[in-house]
Formats: sequence, C-alpha cells, structure tokens
Amino acid sequence: MPATGDIHVVHNARLGAYVAYQLTHQNTEDGSFAVLALDWVGSALPDAAAVAAMQPARFSPFRAAPAILHRWVGKRVPRDFRQAGWREPLIADHPRAYGSWPDGAEWVGQRKWDALDTDAVRAFHAAMSAPQDQSVVLESDAFPVRRCTRQLDSATLNRAPSLAVFDALPLLTQLEISTPVPGLLPWLRTRPLIHTLQISGLQETDVDVRETRLLQMTIDVTGLRSLHLNPQLDRLTLIGSIDPALIIHAEDEGRWLTLISTDPLLPGLGLAQLGELQLREVRELDAARIAQQFPQLQSLAINGAPCLLHQLQCLGDLQQLHTLSGSDLFPPAGSVFPAPECWPRLCRLWLRSLPADLGTAIRKAYKGEVAKGLDLDVGQLRKPEWLAANLDNPFRDWEGSTHISTAQAKKATTLYRKACTDALKLATDDRAAAELTAALAQIGRNYTEGFNALDRRSGFIETEEREQIYMAWMGIVDAVEAARAPGSTPLQRDVLREAMNEVRTF
Repeated sequence: MPATGDIHVVHNARLGAYVAYQLTHQNTEDGSFAVLALDWVGSALPDAAAVAAMQPARFSPFRAAPAILHRWVGKRVPRDFRQAGWREPLIADHPRAYGSWPDGAEWVGQRKWDALDTDAVRAFHAAMSAPQDQSVVLESDAFPVRRCTRQLDSATLNRAPSLAVFDALPLLTQLEISTPVPGLLPWLRTRPLIHTLQISGLQETDVDVRETRLLQMTIDVTGLRSLHLNPQLDRLTLIGSIDPALIIHAEDEGRWLTLISTDPLLPGLGLAQLGELQLREVRELDAARIAQQFPQLQSLAINGAPCLLHQLQCLGDLQQLHTLSGSDLFPPAGSVFPAPECWPRLCRLWLRSLPADLGTAIRKAYKGEVAKGLDLDVGQLRKPEWLAANLDNPFRDWEGSTHISTAQAKKATTLYRKACTDALKLATDDRAAAELTAALAQIGRNYTEGFNALDRRSGFIETEEREQIYMAWMGIVDAVEAARAPGSTPLQRDVLREAMNEVRTF
C-alpha cells in the first residue's frame, strides 16, 4: 500500500526518461495524496544513492521566480508509477493547490522555457519581479496600452503604426485575433514568449506557425486547407466548419498534440499518431470512426450534450489508451463496453452520467483493476426514466433558434419532461388500456395547454414547431407502450391525438 514518504518514478515518453515524485501527505478524510515533484530525471530507474540525493524540483516558466510543484491529487497511485524508495517527506507544509497526478509534463515545459531567447526570458522575469510598469506605449482614449500589458486583441494591434511598438511589452503572452492583422505571423515569430493565440476571421487557406513558440492555439478553420504547427505547440482547439480536405502538419503526426473539437465528424486531418483527443458538446458519435482515424490515441475525453454513442465496443481498438473519460454518454441498449484486456496501459477511467445498467456492468468488470492501480470513477448512473425525459428531448434544437427565445426553449423542455415523467409513471400501473388511455389523454391536454400559454404572447409556434410538439407527444405515447407488459391491449392513439386538438390554440 502506498504511504507518505514513498518516492515513485514514471516514464515520460516525450522526455524519453523517468521523472520522480514523492508522496508527502495523505488526507485523513478522503485518502487523497499530496505529490511533490523531485529534481531527478534519468534514462533508467534510480539507485539508492540517487534516491538519497533527490530534492524538490523548481520550475520557472512564466513565473516571477522558480517554484515547486506540490499539490493534492487522487487517492489511487497510477499503475504506471513505480516505487523507487522511501524517505522522510521533503516538505512539511501541506499544499494549497489541487490537480491531477503529474506525468513529467512540467519537465517538458521547463525544457521549452530553457530553449527560449535568454534576453526575452530575462526581461520577463525582471518585469514580473518589479512593481507594475504603467508607462504607456500606445495612446488610446479608451484603453491605452501599458508596458505591463499581457494580452492584446486585433483592434489594438491594428491601431499601432507598426507591430514593433509592442516589442516594448516584456509580459505580452497572449493574442486574441478576430480581424486580419497585416504582418501578424512574421511579427509573431519574433516574439518567443507569446504562448497563446486565438484567431478567427482568416482570409488565407494556408496558415503556417512553424517558427513561433506557441504552446496553445484556438483557430477558426473555416475555409482552411492546410495548417503547419510549431513543434512546441501541444494544445490545438478547432472551431468553425472543418473542411474534410484540411491537413494539419504536426510533429510526429500529432503524437504529442492534444486536439480539441466539437465536430463529431472530425476528419483524419493527417494526424494518424494523435496522442490526445477531447470532443466537447457532442450529440452523436461513432466510436468506430474515432478508432479508425486516430488508432494511437493515449487519451480520449468525450463530453456529451448528451451524446448518442454508436459502436461503443470499438473503443477497445484503441489499445494504447492511458486515460478514458466521458460524461453524458448514452449508447444504444445492449451495447457492450470493452473488457479490461483491451487496454493493458489504462490508468484512468472516469465516466459520469451514463445508463445505469451499463455503468453497473463497467464497475463490475473493472473492479479487479482497481487493485492493480486503475483510477476508476463511474458515477451519476441514469435510470430509464431519466433517459426518456432527457436523452431524446425533442426541443433541444429550439435553443439558438432565431425566432425562439432561450426562455421559450427551456419552458418547452420543461413541459415535455413533465408530461414524459407523468406518463411513464402511469405505464407501471396495472390498469386497463381504456383507463390508461383516459389518464394519458388528460396529460396530453395539460401538455398542450402549456404550449398554448407559451405561444399566447409572441405567437412563435408555426407549422414546423406545431409538428414537433405533436411528434414529441406521440413519442411519449410510444415510450408508454414500450414500458407496458408484453401482450397488453394497445392504447387508443386516436383518442390521444384528439386530446391535443381539443385544447390546442396554436
């Protein structure tokens, strides 16, 4: 069992070396550990002498002065950590920061920092250590640009007679570009400390940031056909419409890259070795497609809105997975989750908000892996009643409509969920079809009256919306039929349809 004082090492593929950490404290309430990064990096496991010489490491990127990495993490030591020895904890104070288990990325960041222009780094540290310099380098009635400025937008950049004006900003690290800025990329190549770029409104079909020192970029790729990344960039967010022909040129075909997108039809992009993929606000996804296009994924995160996840079992083809996380994921009934044998390197499995039967099966199948170091967290399991009221919400697309307000869309969802919940409660009662039909008809009238009131002031319900309201009610009827005992007398659908028409005013 792990204990405070233990020193562990973990291999970082980007470094091609092991790095060391110490467990310094353990929370007596939840069992979580505090982890301290140590100053040892080696190509082989450390011997006793190396362990005895280890001290807290200090990291300097974008700080006023070098600082230790010491934070609370989880209570299960990852299975890829290897114990190398034990010493009295090297730091007595509890950490104030929280985070995930480290993996050596801080050393990668330090080496990138050490490779930057020494004059720029020296000026940055000096400015960080001194009182804020409020002297103005570009006058403006609204927001003058001062020497302590850290972020600029395209409007400010375009006000200057030359981008060289901003070379006087030693702390400038971020750009937010929404309109074209002449000469932006050539100038950006001369500013090694600018690490974050958010850019949209591009007029080019090809973008090349290879000579920059960016660490993360968010880019609207609408109309883009080619994107060349610099080797230091490790986090890329794509927004806009992705052209299927877009090719992203990254180091080792994306092996060291984290790609973030909301597009479930994400093309291959030329990233056959992609290391990490984060899909956000996805409503429908084919797992087989992801496995085919990015077979070397080591980390996959899927955030549903919620998400109908097809071919769940194909995630098992991602044999290099180290981390799998997801939320609001709902595969079709009967879907099979990959077995532990599919992922020999899996260290973290975090899943929230998924069907109860699936979540229960995952917990049972992976229970034995926890003892081997798997960080398993499967929770917020959803029962069929919740799925019926939320997963197939037919009014989800009303939000964002040009003639339907957010409040109207939310009210429509509330009306639907109440009708669905009330109807499904009736389905579990042992009552005759005629009696059940009559009770459902009243629910249908209440449901329709709700939309009457919603439409009364603005009259936004037109032909398409009227059809959606009707189909949503028929969907509820279908759910009730499916929940009844096999062989039950069918409901009188004509009565249930007429119940709407009796009271409908839209």
